[in-house]
Amino acid sequence: MPLTFPSHAALPLPLKLWRPRWFDGVALTVGAASPDLAYALDGSGLPVFPLSHQWPGLFLFCLPVTLAGALLVRRAAPVVAAHLPRRPGALALRDYGVLGATRPALAVSMASALLAAASHLAWDRVTEPAPVLDLASTVGGALAAPALALHVGRHRLLRAWHGTAPARPARHGLFWTVAAVVTAASAALSSRLPGAFLLHTTGARLLLGLALGLAAGAAATVLVPPRPRPGVQVTRAD
Repeated sequence: MPLTFPSHAALPLPLKLWRPRWFDGVALTVGAASPDLAYALDGSGLPVFPLSHQWPGLFLFCLPVTLAGALLVRRAAPVVAAHLPRRPGALALRDYGVLGATRPALAVSMASALLAAASHLAWDRVTEPAPVLDLASTVGGALAAPALALHVGRHRLLRAWHGTAPARPARHGLFWTVAAVVTAASAALSSRLPGAFLLHTTGARLLLGLALGLAAGAAATVLVPPRPRPGVQVTRAD
């Protein structure tokens, strides 16, 4: 089967380029990966697999997981983007902070989530019987998704669609320390969980661990009060 990310995202994301207002790009990206996220629960006893890879699972698993994931991405995006390279470059990474200011209609997000998850299942069904086709589509998707991101960045499409990203103060030391510690702890835990010997299971857990690390870094940046600067007296109002 194609890689959970970025290969699977390469199939539905062109829809956002075709009709930006018709589709939710965040829901397309998360939704395309959502069926495989059930692998992270391997060994838990929860009845999420093979449900996540069956058509009823589009509504029972993929849709709620995608909507929740898209919400978290939007909450963290402005802070995470503020800690990415300042120069726009070809990918214009800081432009992604604007995702926190976008609120597509619920119907748009739901349709995008279901369509992306359905593309995942359809792609798996087509490539599963043919290992050569499976490998070729995995590699092709892994190359196509970054090419799409490069196109979006070069043309500053996020700005064209949604405007300028909101400014957020950066605290690089705190953000990257927390993000690295949480991601490393998640990776260490993944190696000890049931099914760790399965590549797809560990891959899904590592992907979620990276997302958790970035979210934790963003939360710490917002919630931890900054240290007073030397020589600056902090007064309290009575």
